[in-house]
Amino acid sequence: MANITISAPLVDGSLMPYISENDSCEDTVLFVCGDDLRPRPRSVKITVKTESGKVMEISIPNDANSIAKVTIDGTKI
Repeated sequence: MANITISAPLVDGSLMPYISENDSCEDTVLFVCGDDLRPRPRSVKITVKTESGKVMEISIPNDANSIAKVTIDGTKI
């Protein structure tokens, strides 16, 4: 199991779930990249720069037994 959920709040008020905590990090990478990318990705990294200038990174390993890691300005939280 991963520590990630991905969903889309829809305009009608409902929620479209894509990835749940029952899915693995490997499932998440497959959802983002598909299964035909070669060479296979080691991970997916999502980077967000906040209004205050801080940089948040989420790294999702392509591994069924790992969890995602989060850093803010390079510091692991």
